[in-house]
Amino acid sequence: MCKFQSVSCSTIFLTKTITKKSANMLEEEKKTYRKQKRFAARLKSSKEIICIEKPNRNVVLCNVGKATGLIKEDVHDLIAKTLPNLALPKLIAEKGETHSFLVFNSDDDAALFYKECNGKIKLHGTPIYMNFVKNVPNLEVICKHDLPKGLLILNDFITPAEEDLFLKLFRFEEPSNLKNRQVAHYGYEFRYGSNDVDLLAPLEQAIPKECDLLWRRLREQGIDVGVPDQLTINKYQPGQGIPSHVDKHSPFGDTILSVSLGSSVVMDWKHHSGKFVPVVVPARSLLIMQGEARYDWQHGIQPRTWDPVIRTEPARVVTMDSRPRTVRVSLTFRWTRSGVCACPYHTLCDSRSGTEIDAVASRLEEIHVHQVYEQIAGHFSTTRHKPWPKVVEFMLGVPQGSVVLDLGSGNGKNVLLRDDILQVAGERSSGLLSECHQRLSNTAKPNDCVRLDLCSAPLRDACADAAICIAVVHHFSSKSRRLAAISSVHRVLRPGGRALLTVWSKDQTRSNYLDNSKQSSDESVVSVEGVTLPVHENRTQFKHQDLLVPWKLRNIKDNKLSDAQNTLLRYYHVFEENELDGLCEEVGFVVEKSFYEEGNWCVICRKK
Repeated sequence: MCKFQSVSCSTIFLTKTITKKSANMLEEEKKTYRKQKRFAARLKSSKEIICIEKPNRNVVLCNVGKATGLIKEDVHDLIAKTLPNLALPKLIAEKGETHSFLVFNSDDDAALFYKECNGKIKLHGTPIYMNFVKNVPNLEVICKHDLPKGLLILNDFITPAEEDLFLKLFRFEEPSNLKNRQVAHYGYEFRYGSNDVDLLAPLEQAIPKECDLLWRRLREQGIDVGVPDQLTINKYQPGQGIPSHVDKHSPFGDTILSVSLGSSVVMDWKHHSGKFVPVVVPARSLLIMQGEARYDWQHGIQPRTWDPVIRTEPARVVTMDSRPRTVRVSLTFRWTRSGVCACPYHTLCDSRSGTEIDAVASRLEEIHVHQVYEQIAGHFSTTRHKPWPKVVEFMLGVPQGSVVLDLGSGNGKNVLLRDDILQVAGERSSGLLSECHQRLSNTAKPNDCVRLDLCSAPLRDACADAAICIAVVHHFSSKSRRLAAISSVHRVLRPGGRALLTVWSKDQTRSNYLDNSKQSSDESVVSVEGVTLPVHENRTQFKHQDLLVPWKLRNIKDNKLSDAQNTLLRYYHVFEENELDGLCEEVGFVVEKSFYEEGNWCVICRKK
């Protein structure tokens, strides 16, 4: 009897345990389902990603992306451990996003992965939630422009053995402030702040004789450029790049050579007319820049761990390996010279970027920035009600007792109601300054408002502990004037002082600015002071860096938009990624944080 009762009790206990486990599993499934639905709704509303119930080969990882620290190898390792017999899918991850995509070889593979892993596997301690999706982004880059004239790439210019020799030959300095990139110099030190050299300070180390094989081989191929006297070597880890730039005209000759070792890379070429040409630079190739490519185009490398497929139409198809970049070493050879540059390419020429060019830039800003804001001040102010969250976050972090400058304050919307700091709002537009006075006069503690031009701010050196400069620098129409504006921010800060600067981004694909129902039409152009600028079509992707953006003046009394005759054009220089960082570093700032926020590039930096 006791034995029977014992068995019966055990059975009852086991049944209860199984029932409890089943209930727990059911609750976990419900939790996963709720999470999925929440993520699916969020992706549809913010990114227009359509999640579906029916399995297919496309899966979105809802809460895993580059913005959360995603590394491709981590995902593949996780899949290999969980489902070792499953073919590894293609991973698509866009910079700045908190989600990513997997493309499996078949619907069945995707369904198996979904069944076994949804809400069950963890990456860095966080469960991964997923959905099936109709489509995934196409990161393939299609280029319809020809290569810059004067750009030549000689593939397999050196052998693997020669590549290995060069890689063992050079010793690098410790990482500097060049985004921790390692460099070495021979002949003369290349100065990154000004893109030139000091001809009065030659280095003891001349270009190694092992490099002589390059000039001999060029002569054998009918290209005689002589022997260079300056060499800069850059060592790029995966994820490192270099901002778009042109090597300064006057210190260097017509030819620049670059040998690539280790990894292939995509180099972006940008022309001031708006042309953009991504070029694959293979390992062991020699790149030659002359003429237009040397003087009239900027080139740079985006800081990423992968490179997209490049498809050039209609003549050829060039593909890149989808694996991450490996370590790349570039050898850049230059011929130094002195005196003014006499090239026919004036736009980027430093010999023609002095008083004459600045006068044109100043006049352009007067017509298409200052005069416009005077006319739209009232209407503009009605569209600007509260500060951006990142501005509030920065301002709340300012210590008690600090002096804070808002340089280019507009209507004063960024001034916070803090009585433990001194805030000064500076604005050039008298109309906006009036709006600022009116706004701040209604606060419990009115703040100082002063009229000032950022390029010639009448403020003492080192007078402030913090500064913000929100949506201002993009209105300056030459690099020298943008540098002058940021230099003013640097000048007025005390050592250790911090600044937040924001500018419009050329890339608006991750913002709410774009109207996807709107098709961009052919742009009109306007000539100002001999400079021809395209007129942007609002709510479409920017095609050029320097452009005019329409503002339709609204009649405040009847709240109606004015007719086309009263549409005003504001000048903008929209920024590429890392461009603002480079300017801040060039004037002496230490960049603490750089990020993309709703169509803007933002930098938090510190004065040394």
